[in-house]
Amino acid sequence: MTQAGVPHGSREGGWLPDLVYTGEKFESGLAFFADATGRITRFSREPADLATARRLEGQAALPGLVNAHSHAWHRALRGRAESLDRALAGLGEEEVFDTARMVFLEMLTAGITCVGEFHFLHARPDGSPWPEPHHLAAEIIRAAHEVGVRIALLNTACDLAAPARCRQAGADAWVRETEALGRAVEKNYPADEVWIGAGVHTLGALPPDQLKVIAGHARAQRLRLHAHVPAAAAGRTPLAELAELGLLDKRFTAVDAGQLGDEDVKLLGAARALLCACPTGSLAAGQGVAPVEKLIAAGAGVALGTDTHARTDLIGEARLLELFQRAATGRHSVLAVPALFHAATVGGARSLGATGGALEVGRPADFFTVNLHDPSIAGADASSLLAAIVFGFERRAIRDVWIGGRQRLAAGRHVMHGPIIGRFSDGQKKLWA
Repeated sequence: MTQAGVPHGSREGGWLPDLVYTGEKFESGLAFFADATGRITRFSREPADLATARRLEGQAALPGLVNAHSHAWHRALRGRAESLDRALAGLGEEEVFDTARMVFLEMLTAGITCVGEFHFLHARPDGSPWPEPHHLAAEIIRAAHEVGVRIALLNTACDLAAPARCRQAGADAWVRETEALGRAVEKNYPADEVWIGAGVHTLGALPPDQLKVIAGHARAQRLRLHAHVPAAAAGRTPLAELAELGLLDKRFTAVDAGQLGDEDVKLLGAARALLCACPTGSLAAGQGVAPVEKLIAAGAGVALGTDTHARTDLIGEARLLELFQRAATGRHSVLAVPALFHAATVGGARSLGATGGALEVGRPADFFTVNLHDPSIAGADASSLLAAIVFGFERRAIRDVWIGGRQRLAAGRHVMHGPIIGRFSDGQKKLWA
């Protein structure tokens, strides 16, 4: 059931779980409050405040997770990864919408409250244009809005070797489409609920003049810019080319980037840019994961993404990221547990330009709760709970999800749980019949 966290007519509403993660540790006996706009106003231990806050007994509250890299339509391919061409040919606007709703619902059940959607499905299945160039982007945004997750729609340019329905007619067309999409979003949605960013499907695949137009527009409009970064061929790396254009800065996120060399690490660190690691996707593709420890030491940030949704589990991505680092270094421990959780929250928010990522005064009340009596984390105390969650918990432990002070998931279920799954399942039968 979806309900307001702030009672009707009240200026403020609050929550009192058994434990609250405040960014450094879990604390008990602490309530937090939000105003009617869904922004956190204060934390309190005062008895009168504790008495008025909504009691969340047997639960711990953590900031909502931020998924910095998603291809929603790939959810239709789970278990059928070899059938990409068939999916591209069969996913019409209804199927894309239903698939997006399904994956955003699945994100909620995994504690994800904000997503960066790397959108490059621009045309009809046969490659012909929609009446409005950003039609499918608008459908994906509508799906996120119905489910209740925040979304940064990263309008993504592809090179001419991409499938026909993924291409646009050059960088200038991309700019026009992005501007039109931005105007539509500004007209129809609150700024911190839906916003636009920029994407380049594969850095180095676009001609330099096209890349300069796209990245230049992103910088001029203060948009976040995300790009897959492939292994470098002979000569300059794609990141070095971007830096030489003067377009590598703190708003840039390198996605996957499993083959980064030391010079690229230095470039990202000097620019205070970010890496978005997608360990499940990298493992499925037979690739490595970027040298995260070196990147952090160099000054770069780290975020996490679910990529193609072979599995939609951001905590699982944090866990796998650390295991990758251990395998690469031969060490028992590489990244501290708080750093892993930081990548799934604060790092993702920074990558997308989102307002959430932490439970702090002034930020939105975006959070999820875990059942402290779930078998996967039972017995953990305040000092060990975060590690128990990162390395041991099962998604069934997630109980409630709140976004902007409104409850979007209650006891693991969404108000549209059945219809969303039913529509998606029917579409899958049609697509793969």
